[in-house]
Amino acid sequence: MKKKHFENWSKTREKGRSKFILINGLLAWGLPMFLVMTFIANKPDDGQWSPIFIAFSAVLWSLGGLAFGYFVWASTERSYKKELAKQKNA
Repeated sequence: MKKKHFENWSKTREKGRSKFILINGLLAWGLPMFLVMTFIANKPDDGQWSPIFIAFSAVLWSLGGLAFGYFVWASTERSYKKELAKQKNA
């Protein structure tokens, strides 16, 4: 982990895991994916989206966004802790 990334993550993690997952996972990844995949990539031939499809897509991409945020958090946190241990041993 590079020094700048280490310092940035140090500040980010102070805000908390839940906030990170909600902002970076749900809002920054899940919401755009919902919009693109629901209304652009899977546009129905007749131009009419069913409410069930929209609801299903919203739930799917919300869960996907939360999972994405969690995995990014977990992966970055693991790298951060490795770097922290390396710095303590140096």
